[in-house]
Amino acid sequence: MNKELINAIRTIHSPNGWVHLSTIGLNGEPHVTPMMMGINDQGLLFSLTGKQKKRNLERDPRACVAISQTDVMDHVIVWGTIELRHDDLAQQIWNEMIQNAFGKEYLGQIARELSIEQTSLGIMTPTRHRIYGLNDQED
Repeated sequence: MNKELINAIRTIHSPNGWVHLSTIGLNGEPHVTPMMMGINDQGLLFSLTGKQKKRNLERDPRACVAISQTDVMDHVIVWGTIELRHDDLAQQIWNEMIQNAFGKEYLGQIARELSIEQTSLGIMTPTRHRIYGLNDQED
């Protein structure tokens, strides 16, 4: 992932903060949901439990996420594709994301096995982005 993008996101986003993720609905309209997001070298990470969002991504993996802070205009918009994952590595990444956001104790309380029927790890591979206010750079 682009290092400038990673730095911009880490500047304005905390692991337990909320972002707005948009997928493409069956009729082509955006389906926007607030959710938490993690980040690692593989991409932007999402814990996906909603059936609609997962159906949207299975049909069309394109997505957009808006990352911002309250009361500040600085924000980052990322467009890309999201892959739904349930394998052992995805489970490890999901566990680390939850632990980074809420601590080891909370992970113990909500630990779950990833599956297509329940919770999926979504990994977004950015295709382009726009950084507003931080350094006004675009890819």
